[in-house]
Amino acid sequence: MSTLFDNIPDWAYVTIAIVLVLISIGLHATFSERSRLKRLAYRDTVTGLYNRNGLDRFWKKYNGKGNLVVMSLDLDYFKEVNDTYGHHTGDMLLRAVGKDLRRVTNKHQQAYRVGGDEFLIILKNCDQDTVEILAGLILGKICRPYYIEGRDIAITGSIGISMADGQHAEQRRMQEEADIAMYRAKRMGKNRYTVYKSGKIREVSKVETIRLSKKKSSAN
Repeated sequence: MSTLFDNIPDWAYVTIAIVLVLISIGLHATFSERSRLKRLAYRDTVTGLYNRNGLDRFWKKYNGKGNLVVMSLDLDYFKEVNDTYGHHTGDMLLRAVGKDLRRVTNKHQQAYRVGGDEFLIILKNCDQDTVEILAGLILGKICRPYYIEGRDIAITGSIGISMADGQHAEQRRMQEEADIAMYRAKRMGKNRYTVYKSGKIREVSKVETIRLSKKKSSAN
């Protein structure tokens, strides 16, 4: 008993197979491109860290469980680096700082670049000792000169820290508190971190690895 398919020549089967393969390849390429564009939307193009979009996505998904810490990190003397050596060198410096931030953080500690030389680090379920150890580690990494295009570029960092129980963690308030503490660290002489807690700023630590006077002269 003959069927409709018996009358289809072999070359038609081959053509159909080729068309199906091409459609599959096209769909795969489309979905891959969409996934790539989606990833780029949440990533900073200079450092590879998450950007403000990625930060907003974190807060939308945050479930309020455990405690939360927001660190505001600002690079000291970065403007001098840009003015002296140009934005290309400045971007390379930012990229190097981004690599260091990735090295000292883990899946519970995520770094974001939110401005020119401004970064946020969000930590989940960390006690205060761990938070302060990480802050000191970050400052220690940053204050070592970066070798960029044949020269040592020396900077420091200032960090402000806001801590809250997960149920009371609010994006705007915690980021504002972390910024207030960070600017206090700068006024105190930079190269240190301060903690904003219970409405007060607790003066904490200064990193002495490289003297500020030496670093400032290196950046000029």
